[in-house]
Amino acid sequence: MLGKENKATGAPIKIGISSLGKSPQIDNTGEMEAARAAADYVNDYLGGVNGRPLEIVDVCQTKAQPSLARDCANKFVQSDAVAVLSGPEPNATAIVDVTSKSKMPFVNFNPDTVTQPNSYVLPNTLAFLVGAPAAYAQEQGFKKVSIVTFDVPSAVEPLKQAGALAYGNAGVKSDVVAVPLGTADQTPQIQAALKGDPDMFSIVGDPAFCTGALKALRTLNVDKPIMVVGQCIGDSALASQIPGGYDGLLVSTETSTDPGQEETKVFDAVIDKYTDAKIKTGTAPTGYQVVLGFARALSGMTGTIDRRTVAAYLGAMPSPQPMPLGAGSTFQCGSKPVAIAPNICSPEGMVGIARADGALTDVKSVDVTDLLQLPPG
Repeated sequence: MLGKENKATGAPIKIGISSLGKSPQIDNTGEMEAARAAADYVNDYLGGVNGRPLEIVDVCQTKAQPSLARDCANKFVQSDAVAVLSGPEPNATAIVDVTSKSKMPFVNFNPDTVTQPNSYVLPNTLAFLVGAPAAYAQEQGFKKVSIVTFDVPSAVEPLKQAGALAYGNAGVKSDVVAVPLGTADQTPQIQAALKGDPDMFSIVGDPAFCTGALKALRTLNVDKPIMVVGQCIGDSALASQIPGGYDGLLVSTETSTDPGQEETKVFDAVIDKYTDAKIKTGTAPTGYQVVLGFARALSGMTGTIDRRTVAAYLGAMPSPQPMPLGAGSTFQCGSKPVAIAPNICSPEGMVGIARADGALTDVKSVDVTDLLQLPPG
């Protein structure tokens, strides 16, 4: 699946990776390993970035703490990296506040960086978080959706604001149910949400958080559609804790791991070849996607490669590129497909259906541009 080797040579293009990392509440081992694996794949099989290898100077762990996120940002600003790359990060504002002022490109997956200078959001994070669920709710004729997420301002506030827009345009009411980090049993929060009689639940979180929410929903025998974000899907150990596993869940995803798609087959081969844990679910796909996406974004770039030139090139990509694990979707930073969020690089989101083990099938792209437009006047 990886093709013939085509090794990169010459001076490396240095990048920093920011990740939630691993802590008692969080385990993003898969994301960190997948990011490194993607760089190895780019360097060994794709000829690097225009012939030059990618070099990860550090994978800095924020552990969902704003102070550590700022420390990571400062560390990268002081390094010789030309850009910082990140998957989902609840304290992305703490990073971009530092990197933006230093004119350092921040390539990321975060809805709270969609307007700051020098930020480039590869997937349509607003489609992922609210656009695709709102489109589904509209299609089904639903009137109300409960959104369950971490009780962290950088998660709650974007979901409230963007949710009001997307669901409002869809003619659907949305309520955000904020659950404190580390809550062992989410049954009380789910029971409180049920009193509002929602037609559907949308869950936004990491595998550990979502496992708790899904256990509560299944234990309470909630018979309503549930759409989770792709990062909710964990490994077999987490799936076994949920009655019925992940079977039948709707999944709003930034990364398609549909086994029938060629990009997924390459991803699987890269993870098998270059990682020890061989984690392919949860946030692992986003670690792979952001590194490979960065390499594709710089395709065709010539001349000096430094922070200034990388920012300029990302801000005006000359043509669309295939989105890694994108189910046929594309991205083009600088094209501003979502007017209210000019840093978003893609007009599309994706929705699939999960099997019991979390594998996604029937993943399709969804253009939600209309749902993310401000009302006239």
